Amino acid sequence: MPDFTRYSLALLKDGQIVYCAGGGGLRPLWDALEKFQGRSGLILHDKVIGLAAAMLIVRSGIVAEIHTKVASRPAVAFLEKNGIVLHAAELSANILTRDQSAVCPGEIIALGCPDADEFIKSIREFLGLPAKDAR
Repeated sequence: MPDFTRYSLALLKDGQIVYCAGGGGLRPLWDALEKFQGRSGLILHDKVIGLAAAMLIVRSGIVAEIHTKVASRPAVAFLEKNGIVLHAAELSANILTRDQSAVCPGEIIALGCPDADEFIKSIREFLGLPAKDAR
């Protein structure tokens, strides 16, 4: 079982933690997925999985299974459609901001970007990452 008192995100391979990070939002997930590009079959423990996280996970191709405290219904549907096993303690309509006053920005971006390339461009901008070179 995930130990979210020790980390907010962890990647496991063969039952061993190969990466863990603290912090919230999408940045720890983005960094983990980038760092382990080219791997496959990893298990992800992440406190919250919204649609933006689900889209990043599917795009990466490295995660086979996810364990989380909370997942949004759009994320559940997207992961199921893409064959990724999800174990969530709770489901919510959408992922909300910390103060519960609005849908989180990542979820809004994901819901508004059906095109994968546009989604990645918008998330990179949201995270303050430089635009990827067109090659």
